[in-house]
Amino acid sequence: MSELNPQQQQIVEHLDGPALVIAGAGSGKTRVITHRVAHLIAKGVPPGTILMVTFTNKAADEMSQRVGTLLGDDKGGRVISGTFHSVANRFLRRYAALVGYGNNFTILDDADSRDLIKAVIADTTTNSERRFPVAKVVQSAISGSFNRSLELRDYLRSDYPWLMEFVSELESIEQRYRQKKRDNNAMDFDDLLGNWHRLLSEHPNLELARSIRYIMVDEYQDTNRIQAQILELLAREHRNLMVVGDDAQSIYGWRGADFRNILEFPQRFGGQVYKLEENYRSTPNILDLANASINHNTAQFAKHLRSVKPPSVKPTVYHVYDQYEEAELVVQRILQYADEDIPLRGMGVLYRNHAQSATVQMRLQERGIPFVVRSGIKFFEQAHIKDAIAFLKVVFNPLDEIAWLRLLKLLPGIGNKTAQRIIRIFQDQRAVRLAPDNDALVAAVPKKARGAWQSLAATFKALLGDELGPADMIEVVRHGYYHDLLYTNFDNPNDRDADLAYMAEFASRYRSLERFLAQLALVGSTVIRDYEEDLEGDDDYITLTTIHQAKGLEWDAVLLVGLADGKFPHARCLEPPERLEEERRLFYVAATRAKRYLDITVPLISFNNGAPEICRPSRFVEELPHELVEIVKAGNVDELKPYMGTRATLSVDW
Repeated sequence: MSELNPQQQQIVEHLDGPALVIAGAGSGKTRVITHRVAHLIAKGVPPGTILMVTFTNKAADEMSQRVGTLLGDDKGGRVISGTFHSVANRFLRRYAALVGYGNNFTILDDADSRDLIKAVIADTTTNSERRFPVAKVVQSAISGSFNRSLELRDYLRSDYPWLMEFVSELESIEQRYRQKKRDNNAMDFDDLLGNWHRLLSEHPNLELARSIRYIMVDEYQDTNRIQAQILELLAREHRNLMVVGDDAQSIYGWRGADFRNILEFPQRFGGQVYKLEENYRSTPNILDLANASINHNTAQFAKHLRSVKPPSVKPTVYHVYDQYEEAELVVQRILQYADEDIPLRGMGVLYRNHAQSATVQMRLQERGIPFVVRSGIKFFEQAHIKDAIAFLKVVFNPLDEIAWLRLLKLLPGIGNKTAQRIIRIFQDQRAVRLAPDNDALVAAVPKKARGAWQSLAATFKALLGDELGPADMIEVVRHGYYHDLLYTNFDNPNDRDADLAYMAEFASRYRSLERFLAQLALVGSTVIRDYEEDLEGDDDYITLTTIHQAKGLEWDAVLLVGLADGKFPHARCLEPPERLEEERRLFYVAATRAKRYLDITVPLISFNNGAPEICRPSRFVEELPHELVEIVKAGNVDELKPYMGTRATLSVDW
């Protein structure tokens, strides 16, 4: 107990009754959870009556091992621990018959679930002339409605309005998908929670449930409604439920997490509310900024993080000209930090949306600085980006068989064989255009693809009709044939559309299609492949990540980029007020990832269809007290001169 501070020790010694622990960022909550479990066991509580719920199985295993280390025996391994889904599986294996399943039920992973939905869709007759959404989109809609505890129709209306024309078919697919799972004695991840909830609701006297006397839950702010209800059912008799979380780090509302679970816990359960406000990660200067920012939120528990470290440098806000100067600044700051003996692994570049990393990625590749992208595959290797580039490649080189193959397979009912047959017709006729009235081509296209063929042909006609630059070509693709594909092939079409708009913005710096494609080929493919091969076994690299995926991580130096209003906070999150507050919590999470240094960049200019537009700085930056930050204006970075090279122009063809 000697390693605990007074706040932590008070929580560890809490025995009976409900309790909410508001654990601020970097406040040692893992230490508190493991010490409390060890304390319960030391007080005579049998390990098998303690349930410890985390959001990853790895975290559960590590906590159990720490408990064992504290006790000096194997009792930590006897604690029931795991994620909601793994504990649900444990219950359902024993009591599956009570919810109409055999105890040898199969668990469908995401791919299995998608394949089953695909089979159901294949048996669905649709009346719409539009392309029907693909299995991944349908899967996302069905799962989203479950996790938000909404009927599918209501969920589509709020989150997928473009799918409302298919609502009757989608409701039918949902019902048949549910029945097929039952017929196959199979459950997907959502069923594990749904059936566990049903089991506890309909059978309150289950031996396994009644054997659990103490419950601890980590990351409670990330729970959805059904998970919170499951915990209430488990604790309804003994009420020994301790939940640990931070309302200021509730940032997953978009995937079903219900912020009200943690906010309303005291009203629903009563009991003690504890706060962990002593921070072991960040300097006082960084915490002053984080505290000042989150204080603008109204729906929260009052708290004030305090650092155990001595004061250091203030966070710095850099007003840069555009994303290219921003990327160059990131590189120079990395070099500076390296000179201060901070390893690359001790640095993180954070951003609101994956698209904001593209220019930084290219600049890092040019300078030979190794990095990994935690927010997904590299920008120019994403499917929708490669699809759009394929259009441009075909315009530039009609004999590019690889690009043709990619485009033709976007058409419904066209696979490799049919695509190769159409390509041979191109080659035989030396065709440059997709003529809608070309008899040989039309005959090779399956009937179900004829409508899409006409749309594809119209898009190529627009691409080839005028002297268009690469940016205009991308906009033609984006608003032409590819527009409907975005909304039927992907479950995040708005984000992917924003990526395409960003690529058009990037392409506006090039007048020549040849130069644009050459730059992508040099930086976006060969260099990436070589880089990834070299990275194997490389122990040092900088991390690029969205803030959502950075939660729980920390770096000595954090570079937070793209702080322009409409980008961060995102334009779609300005209303209603609770969405804006979640965006501010996201900014708070980003700031509290930094241990020693925090750099924030504010671009002054962005590009819309190639035209420069003045950006308003993010309101999250504007609302910070000036005395908490150092402000460096664009073109006034004298301290960087020893490191500065030429401005990042990337061989632009002006």
